[in-house]
Amino acid sequence: MNPASGRRATLRGRLLRMVGWPLFAVLVLSAVYDYHGALDRATDSQDLALERMAIALASRLELDADDTDGDDLAPHLARMVLTMQRADAEDRLHYLVRGVDGHLIGDELALKDMASANPHLDKATFVDRVYLGRTLRVVTYPHQTSAGVVSVIVAETTRRRDAQAKVVLADTVLPDLILVVLALGLVYIGVHWGMKPLDRLRHAVSVREPDDLSPVPDDGLAGELLPLVGSINRLMAHLRDSAASQQAFLSVAAHQLRTPLAGMQTQIELARKDADPHQRVRLDALHGAMLRMGRSTSQMLALARSGPQAIQAETFQIVDLQPLLEEAASSWLDFALTAEVDLGFDAHPALVRGSAWMLSELIGNLIHNAIRHCPPQGRVTVRASTQADGTSVLEVEDDGPGIPVDERAKVFERFYQAAGAAQGGSGLGLAIVQEVALRHNATATLADRNPDHSDRRPTGLRVIVRFPLPN
Repeated sequence: MNPASGRRATLRGRLLRMVGWPLFAVLVLSAVYDYHGALDRATDSQDLALERMAIALASRLELDADDTDGDDLAPHLARMVLTMQRADAEDRLHYLVRGVDGHLIGDELALKDMASANPHLDKATFVDRVYLGRTLRVVTYPHQTSAGVVSVIVAETTRRRDAQAKVVLADTVLPDLILVVLALGLVYIGVHWGMKPLDRLRHAVSVREPDDLSPVPDDGLAGELLPLVGSINRLMAHLRDSAASQQAFLSVAAHQLRTPLAGMQTQIELARKDADPHQRVRLDALHGAMLRMGRSTSQMLALARSGPQAIQAETFQIVDLQPLLEEAASSWLDFALTAEVDLGFDAHPALVRGSAWMLSELIGNLIHNAIRHCPPQGRVTVRASTQADGTSVLEVEDDGPGIPVDERAKVFERFYQAAGAAQGGSGLGLAIVQEVALRHNATATLADRNPDHSDRRPTGLRVIVRFPLPN
């Protein structure tokens, strides 16, 4: 067996994966898009605030235009930035003013290297910079004064901006994730219900008996399954035709084989009458061999005809066991007299749904086995009755040596013979009984005829075949 076959993907799982992976891909792409969109909006908001701060600082420059060295301007700018910082305690603000002559005023002189390399002369320019392990958003605002262009540089950390982007991402991804999960749930329910016809088809096929070759019903199946069911039913039809042909061949073979064998036995019996004693011994041995060959041939053909395929070729009907026992009494009486065995019948009406010829084979093999294993002057009793619950029971008991308990399950196997069994048997008698019982949903069990030796007779054997209700 291929070890990978146990892990083979199911159609239900394949459909769910075909829908689930694209949904998760859309979720990831949507999350990336939403995050960058939220980050852009937060950045625009921060840029607007930074630009206003830069304009406010530039306005202060107009008021202190005469302070060329910045001694009075620096404290004013520092107080303004401190006031702005208090309004946003989460991020840190830094500023730097670069005068026309290159003079620097601010709390972070390193900002001069962070300003935009190509600032616009008429509008603010924004860039991201990394300083001391922190990301800064830096705005460079050019301000025209009477002395020339002054650059106002304001920088702010991006903690609030990043936090806002993450909040927006969480607010959008969580609903999207819930929608994806709900969509997968609905898809799973849809796939589950959509696969119901296939599950019903699988169940209808799996619960069948191995010998059930009737067409698979296609009621309620989806149109996609009809070609599959049609192919299965065509295969069933071919198997039924094959079983019918086989049964017809076996029936003809059984008849064709019995006729010459019976003729040969008659010729041997006639030859014995005119033979001398020496020849008669040989003819007796030949006659016994012919009888065994005929019996074995009949049993093998009966076993083949009662196989699983036979139920399709046979139409089971209500059969009464009583007339079958009466017919068996006349068929096996001479054999019992020759073996010096008392063959008795206790037959009552017992209805069974089945095949008459199969049941006759079952009865004949039970009687034949019982007589063969019964000692001279022994007794074989055959009973048929209807129980209180309406089921029928067939019993055959003998005065033979019986069968050990540990071998009783094995004697139903083909060609198996228990220890101490009578010579000349083929080991097929009880195998045929078991096969016919299975075809009729019956059970065949073995028990001691006289377990407590209450009547001073040998233990013997009782074969009990219990049939189900005929309806």
